[in-house]
Amino acid sequence: MVQPLDIGEYRNAYEPGKVKCASTEEMRPLEEIIGQERALRALAFGLEIREPGFNVYTAGAQGTGRMTAVRSFLDELAKAKPRAGDWVYVHNFANQYEPNAIALPAGRGPEFRDDMKRFIEDA
Repeated sequence: MVQPLDIGEYRNAYEPGKVKCASTEEMRPLEEIIGQERALRALAFGLEIREPGFNVYTAGAQGTGRMTAVRSFLDELAKAKPRAGDWVYVHNFANQYEPNAIALPAGRGPEFRDDMKRFIEDA
């Protein structure tokens, strides 16, 4: 049965010894996601589905850290995955509405762009 609170139980008292910094400027954001084990399992499950038409959707009140949590989760997941290659698209002179796609090793897209810029300037 639910019991009413005494007046002293309504308030959460600040205990200075528990805080290890002199001001909030010294505080750093948490790296881990706390209290969202079920959400993290659902996110991991959804990201493993490799079929067309499947997406991951997150819901929650504004300012609750959804975006931060998902971004943090994805950043950690990406560290364990091979780095994706770059895709560049170049003009297709045979059909201007269907550019040619070129697959490059990861990180080489900007180099290709710069090389093409120099090529055009030198031509």
